[in-house]
Amino acid sequence: MKIKTYKILTGGLAGGLIAVMTSLCFFHSGKEKTDFPELNALADSVRLKYVPDRRDEVYEIKVIKCQGLPVVRGVTSVEAAKTALLENLRQANAKVVDSVEVLPAAAVGDKVYGVINVSVADTRTGADYSEEMATQLLLGAPVEILQPSSYWWRIKSVEGYVAWTTGSSLVRMNKEEMAQWAAAPKIIFTDAYGFAYETPDERKGRVADLVFGNLLKYEGESGQYYKAAYPDGRTAYVPKRQSRRYEDWLPSLRLTEESVVRQALMLKGIPYVWGGTSVKGMDCSGFSKTVYLMHGVILRRDASQQAQTGIPVDISNGYDNLRPGDLLFFGKKASGGKKERVRHVAIYIGNKEFIHAGGYIKINSLDPASPDYDEGNAREFIRAARIIGAVGTEGIWEMQ
Repeated sequence: MKIKTYKILTGGLAGGLIAVMTSLCFFHSGKEKTDFPELNALADSVRLKYVPDRRDEVYEIKVIKCQGLPVVRGVTSVEAAKTALLENLRQANAKVVDSVEVLPAAAVGDKVYGVINVSVADTRTGADYSEEMATQLLLGAPVEILQPSSYWWRIKSVEGYVAWTTGSSLVRMNKEEMAQWAAAPKIIFTDAYGFAYETPDERKGRVADLVFGNLLKYEGESGQYYKAAYPDGRTAYVPKRQSRRYEDWLPSLRLTEESVVRQALMLKGIPYVWGGTSVKGMDCSGFSKTVYLMHGVILRRDASQQAQTGIPVDISNGYDNLRPGDLLFFGKKASGGKKERVRHVAIYIGNKEFIHAGGYIKINSLDPASPDYDEGNAREFIRAARIIGAVGTEGIWEMQ
């Protein structure tokens, strides 16, 4: 590909000039002008190679026209992607203005970590409440801070999911502060729902609500309560009957077929919420994720991501190979040059029955003779994966 060449501007004084140029360009135009289809095709090809799944990493790069020059502008969380793009442009004989920032952004400063500070933090696909819900994160969960936008922060969760949340949902920390939080003893809220209190007396005021999986720093005990601290330093008292010392809870867990089914059934009736991963509301993959979190196991976020993990279960000749606890995936098989599309996930509970979030968490069947037969999902049942026996393999993490 032969592309018209331009003088390249990079670094130092040139960097300042780039900022002024691009600011003036956007101020006058009101929008970015992408007048370089060949260059943008190169940029897209690099994204497909280095960031094929935009849920895992950031690659938002365009070649725009500014003051008559092509400016490679945007952000990426993969430094190798920026390096490859600039090299590809050079090989194509295209000398352009480099204005790509590798995340975390300089504006983040040294506080490149954060800890969720509310019981359930909603995250979105963009830095606005009007954007689609991406996922939810639980109190005490650590995140990486990638990029600011007004009072929103782009973050990355421990399972590698990239999304945006508000600054009020988390406490930002530097490396030392994050290490101190991680090393501090914790309590985990083990009941479905409850509250943290201002004193060791439930009649005298609440600090905030709590849901299963919330983590707080352990600071002592007072009768039938744990004294705990939030990431922002607030103190509270949590009933012992609804919580445990994390160091005791984690070793006590046993991942078995029976325990997966038992925990899944305890969540029956919780309403479906797109992007939900808590007892306040769950989507299908948020449900499977929560059930395994109750066993100290972290799954990937979305159904299509979970489908790429675990031990494949052969369903080519029926359902005899399925075991309780297996994940069932529904969608469209690959055909006619189109890729497989996974749209839904459920947990198998035995006897051709599965439990899933469909309107609310409920039980359905793969058996046409059953009154709970789910014809739509049975018709689109395309694969199954076993999580039991696969903890520690790619995409399935054991909590530490």
